[in-house]
Amino acid sequence: MRITNDTLRTAFLHALQAAQQRLLQTQTQITTGRRINKPSDDPFAAARIGEIGAALERLEQYQTNAALARNRLAFEEEALVNVVDNLQRVRELAVQANNGTVADGDRAAIAAELRERLEALLEAANAVDASGHHLFAGYKERTRPFVMSGGSVVYAGDDGQRLLQVGDERLVAVNDSGYAVFERVPNGNGTFTLAADAANTGTGIVGAGSIVNPAAYTRDTYTIEFTSPTDYEVRDGGGVPVTVGTYVPGEAIEFAGIAIEISGTPAAGDRFVAAPSTEQSVFTTVQRLIAALEAPGGDPASRALLHSRVGQLLTDLDAAVNHVVEVRADIGARMRAVDDQLTMNEGFAVQLTETLSDIRDLDYAEALSRLSHQLFGIEAAQQSFARMQNLSLFRYL
Repeated sequence: MRITNDTLRTAFLHALQAAQQRLLQTQTQITTGRRINKPSDDPFAAARIGEIGAALERLEQYQTNAALARNRLAFEEEALVNVVDNLQRVRELAVQANNGTVADGDRAAIAAELRERLEALLEAANAVDASGHHLFAGYKERTRPFVMSGGSVVYAGDDGQRLLQVGDERLVAVNDSGYAVFERVPNGNGTFTLAADAANTGTGIVGAGSIVNPAAYTRDTYTIEFTSPTDYEVRDGGGVPVTVGTYVPGEAIEFAGIAIEISGTPAAGDRFVAAPSTEQSVFTTVQRLIAALEAPGGDPASRALLHSRVGQLLTDLDAAVNHVVEVRADIGARMRAVDDQLTMNEGFAVQLTETLSDIRDLDYAEALSRLSHQLFGIEAAQQSFARMQNLSLFRYL
C-alpha cells in the first residue's frame, strides 16, 4: 500500500483538529467552571442535571408558597388573639352585670361597653392581610365578610378554604372562613340549651345543665312546667309527659339522661325549656347579652329572668371562646407544619445542590493538568509533523 505525503498530511490535520477541539472544550470548562456545558458533553449527565434543576425550581416555588402561607396564618392568628381578648372581656362584663346588686343604670353602662366590644369583634372578623385581602371571607377575599344589616351581623363570605402546596405531597390551608370561625359555634353545653320562659312570674332561675346518662338521652325539646311552687312535670316536644316530681331548691331535676339545676322560687305556670343545641354566631351571643342587659329588671320576676338569660349566655360565651381557641390551635399546628416543611425543603435543596455540583461542576486541578497535557501534545505533534515534512530524498539530490 502506497502512503503519500498528502495522506499523511490529511490524517495529521484531522488529528490536530480533534486535539484542538478537545483543548477548546477544556478551556471552555475552565472558563465556565462546569464540566458539562452542552448536552453532547455527557448526554446522561445532562439529562440528570435537567431533572435536578427542575426539582430545585419546584423547591424554590414551595419555599415561596410556604413563606406566603406562614405570613397569612400569622395575620389570622393575630386577629383571633384579638377576638379571644374581646370575648373574655365580654364575659367579665357579663359576670359583673349578673350581680343582683347592679342597678338598671349600671347594666345599661355595661351594655354600652359591650356594644364597643361588638364593634371590636366585627373589626377583627373583617381583618385583612398585607395585600388587603380579607382573612375570613373564604374565597371571596375581596368582599367584606361581616356586615351589619337590620340590626344583625350577616356573613357575606363563603365557606371556601384556600390551599397552598408547600411540598411535593403537602398542601396547607392558609385561611379559615368566617362561617367556620364565627358562625359555626354550638350554643349551650354542646348538647342542649336552657331557657326560662319570658312569661314566668316567679323567681326561679335556671342554672347549669349536664348529661348524666348519655345512653338515656334522646335529642328533643323538653319543657319543665311548674304546676305549683313545689311540683313540676316534664313533657317532650310532642307534649307527652316524661316525668313528674317535687321541686327541692338546690337539687337537680333529672329526666331523659340529663340534669338541670333550678334555684329560687318558681310560681305555678312557670316554664323552663331544654332544647337541642344549635349553631349560634358569636355576634348573636353578644347581641343577645346586650339585649338582656338593656331590658328593665325592676321587679323580682324580671331580675330572675335576667339572671337566667345572662347565665345561659355565659355558657354560650364559654363555648365561643373555646371554639375560637380551638381554631387558633389548628392554625398553630398548620404554622408548625409549614415551618417543618420549610426546614425539610431547605435540606432537600442542599442535597440536590450538592448532587448537581458533583455532576456538573469542574475539578479544576484535573482540568488544568489536562489542559497542560493537551497543549504539550499539540505542540509536540506540530513539531513532529514539521520534521516529517523534511524526510524527502529530493532534499538530498
